[in-house]
Amino acid sequence: MKSLGAVVLGVLLSLLLGLLLVFGIFAPVLTAVFGLQGGVDTLGATGLPTVLVAFSAAFGFYFGGMAAGYYAPARRRLHGVAVPAVAFAISPVLNLLSGDGAFPGVGTAWAALVVVAVLVLSFVASYVGARRGEALYHYHEKLRRRR
Repeated sequence: MKSLGAVVLGVLLSLLLGLLLVFGIFAPVLTAVFGLQGGVDTLGATGLPTVLVAFSAAFGFYFGGMAAGYYAPARRRLHGVAVPAVAFAISPVLNLLSGDGAFPGVGTAWAALVVVAVLVLSFVASYVGARRGEALYHYHEKLRRRR
């Protein structure tokens, strides 16, 4: 049960950080520079918003993997890497329930390539974060034993 809680915490943290970056911090910049209103066009003609969304995903999954790796009872790196796997498994299910299809907006090979690139970037960032979470856990355990 603690394993599930660690992964859910990582997914929620990743989602929160990603949304905060895209719709909070980057939104005024995207609105002022590119004139994007009402959201971010991730697969549009301009490449910069796609890069910013990929950066936001990597940033969010890094900290999500770190949280899952820190709070997991064992196999910390596996729990950290499970964060993007669970997030990318939940997304098509929610899209199917909404009636939009599993991957709405992914109609071209370029769009599918961008989705795969963001997925790979998310796994790499999550793995690095899980390693950091594992290192932090061992460091804190060493400090706790010294007391």
